[in-house]
Amino acid sequence: MPSTCSGPSGSRTTIRPSSLCARFSNMPIGMMMAYVGRKPMEKAELLLSAARYLNETLEPERVYARFHELLEDAVPHAGVVVSAFDPATELITCEYAWVDGEELDPAIFPALPVNREGGGMQSRVITTAEPLLINDVPAQVKEPGGVYYDVDREGQMRKVPEEGSPGVRAAMMMPVKHEGQVVGVVQLMNADAEYDQEQLELAEGLVGLMGAAARNARLHEAAQAEAAARARAEATAAEREHAARVLDAVGDGVFLLDDEGLIRFWNRAAELVTHKAGDEVWGRAATEIFGRWDELVEDIPVSEESAAARPVTLPVDVDGRELWLSFVAVRSLAGVVYAFRDLTIERRLDEAKSEFVATVSHELRTPMTAVLGAAKTLMRDDIELSPERRRQLLEMIGAQGTRLTKIAEDVLIASRLDRDELRLERDHVDVAELVRTAVEHMREYVPETIALTASAEANGAAALGDRHRIEQVLVNLIDNAVKYSPDGGEVSVSTAALPDGVRVEVRDNGIGIPVAEQGSIFEKFYRLEGAEVRAGTGLGLYICRELVQRMGGTIGVESDPGSGSTFYFELPRAA
Repeated sequence: MPSTCSGPSGSRTTIRPSSLCARFSNMPIGMMMAYVGRKPMEKAELLLSAARYLNETLEPERVYARFHELLEDAVPHAGVVVSAFDPATELITCEYAWVDGEELDPAIFPALPVNREGGGMQSRVITTAEPLLINDVPAQVKEPGGVYYDVDREGQMRKVPEEGSPGVRAAMMMPVKHEGQVVGVVQLMNADAEYDQEQLELAEGLVGLMGAAARNARLHEAAQAEAAARARAEATAAEREHAARVLDAVGDGVFLLDDEGLIRFWNRAAELVTHKAGDEVWGRAATEIFGRWDELVEDIPVSEESAAARPVTLPVDVDGRELWLSFVAVRSLAGVVYAFRDLTIERRLDEAKSEFVATVSHELRTPMTAVLGAAKTLMRDDIELSPERRRQLLEMIGAQGTRLTKIAEDVLIASRLDRDELRLERDHVDVAELVRTAVEHMREYVPETIALTASAEANGAAALGDRHRIEQVLVNLIDNAVKYSPDGGEVSVSTAALPDGVRVEVRDNGIGIPVAEQGSIFEKFYRLEGAEVRAGTGLGLYICRELVQRMGGTIGVESDPGSGSTFYFELPRAA
């Protein structure tokens, strides 16, 4: 004869009687049979033993199973259901059910709201917070409002009494309490016999112990889950910190954009390239950092895997500075990770090299054309040349040959400097005397419209360096000053003794150098921009810088655009 378990608002689940198969070999089968008829002290000892048994496990499901084992022979029953009640949602949810010798999946029982108006046995127990003992369930069903539902093991509901009888004779319901509040209900149902008060007393005692043990098990599970979550969070934080340290150590700039296009990571290399600190850009849109980012990002393919990422080099504006950055982008769970490499110098160097090749070709072609033209004229037999004309042509060949030699020497020296193959001597050099000699030599090549003068305030002061290379620096600086001086201009060369060195200055009153370009003029292949640019390879000042620095000195420029420039270099003084 089927029995029923009462669900929320009077719903009950059909449970068919069967003997229970022991789940654990060490369970005290029949342990509570001795409870009935015992003295109070003996009953307390039995309940204490039951409490120990229930608390041996820290899994709520096993607590319910052990509770059922304790009830098996002490309180006859055809079904057991343990339900939880959530006062916040007013819902009753099945957590343990037994039928036909096996446990049922609690998920088949629908969660239903409590009916505080009456009519359901579970609802009545929750509302009154008192146990309920009914030895004539069919009579209860027939009373006004006594509508119940049976739920079979497949979760199908049957309304009682409209669709049949309850199928049970007696039912016992006990509230599960915590700090005076009902948090659950335990139901025992019997199809054949009635329950008495002593059985109710035993069941109540075991329910209280079971409720405490189940609560402890849940707290343990929650603590374990919290510890595991904390460990995962700490591991994740450690991984992120390690990843951040690694990304800070790489040479490429790396930043993360979330799905809203806001910056959520910005490494040290990104700071160095853009001159913007991580704190400054955090949480800002990429469009605020990179000019025209909305347009640029369309040209950067986003890969799903880093191995498939394809770099794209684009010009980017950062606070008015044009940078050539090579981007790769990879999608991540947090957004899109962009890595970029600053190729501005390489880009400018490539452009400068291309311009250098074109410039050198032009610089070589011009004197070569003059030399070839003069040579062909001298070789012609059909033209009678005067001695003066022959002298002029020969002088032209000599001058252009000197120019060709200068270009070839500059290219050769620059190449040797790049390969670190240029050997420098360490001699005591009388710089004042060297300046006078160089100026006298240069006067032969300086146009008559330019006044070239020398003044020596460092007579007798010797520098430590390579005499030939110091002279080469002087000649390059004088030639550069003459090149950018107007007709009627003046180029002056002076020396001065310093406490620990010797200073040489080459001053002109030419066009000057724009402030924005003064920091770049000593770079290889660099040539001034604009209409005032003069012919040249862009190697002269680079060679000067390299030679001076390799002799332990410094070189620089002071210039006022439109008023001229002063190039200077300082060399260590010989002991």
